[in-house]
Amino acid sequence: MIFRVIDIETIPDPEVWTPGEATYKIVPDVRTTANYDTGPISTERISTSEKILRAVEIKPFFPPHAQRVVAISGVDVVFDPASSPKYRFDKCFTTCGWSRETKGADYEERKLLADFHWIMSGDVHFVTWNGRTFDLPVIVLRSLKHGLPCKWYYANKDVRYRYSPEGHLDLMDYWSDFGAVRPMKLHDACRLIGLPGKTDMSGASIEGIYQSSLADLSIDLEKTQTSVARYCLQDSIQTALLWVRSRYHVGKVDVNTHNAILDTFSSSESIRDAISLDWDRLKL
Repeated sequence: MIFRVIDIETIPDPEVWTPGEATYKIVPDVRTTANYDTGPISTERISTSEKILRAVEIKPFFPPHAQRVVAISGVDVVFDPASSPKYRFDKCFTTCGWSRETKGADYEERKLLADFHWIMSGDVHFVTWNGRTFDLPVIVLRSLKHGLPCKWYYANKDVRYRYSPEGHLDLMDYWSDFGAVRPMKLHDACRLIGLPGKTDMSGASIEGIYQSSLADLSIDLEKTQTSVARYCLQDSIQTALLWVRSRYHVGKVDVNTHNAILDTFSSSESIRDAISLDWDRLKL
């Protein structure tokens, strides 16, 4: 059995979604005004400030079908009850791609998704962070756009059934008791157990990185995509380690097994190349 921890990075695709009316929020602001002191000796300019409120337009978050996939990463953990430890890190992968040619955008995304679907065979169980409302719906609906079948998504009802940890475990949804508790962000959940969380970029910065690489031809596109792929993999690795902690938290493994599973991660060169972690801090 394979537990596959996945993560994706996306940019908006405005061609397939028309936002509704703009919405706004009221935020505090400070306005500086200039007054003049007209004393008998000199005229001095005095700056004062007053608190005001201003309306700021809220940038809409594009729905899953309008999120173009630019990176996919995954971490495979094998479960074998006959081995010791019974969970162990197996392999990881990450890929990123987009084109400076407008006509190449769909081609690059289709290739990313097709390569992902190609590995979707066997007894695979998904682990994600917010994957039930974002990652998997994006993958499925963008595959619909490109004419790619998603049999693996529909063949097993547990992949789509919210309240079953089998097939697909969305850790964010699971730890928030399926909406009963305010959900954590991945960055905060990582820091809770000693992981660094977000490092040199965030999901919100990917669109800016993408747009800059298109506008400025002096930017090394391959190097930029390698950085985004590495960031995407860092999220998958940290989600995988959160999941390992969850195995102990729910009583699936004891302390010694938990720490032995971490050793299978820390001994991997591909993991060490992707992210720097304090492994002793993660152990129980």
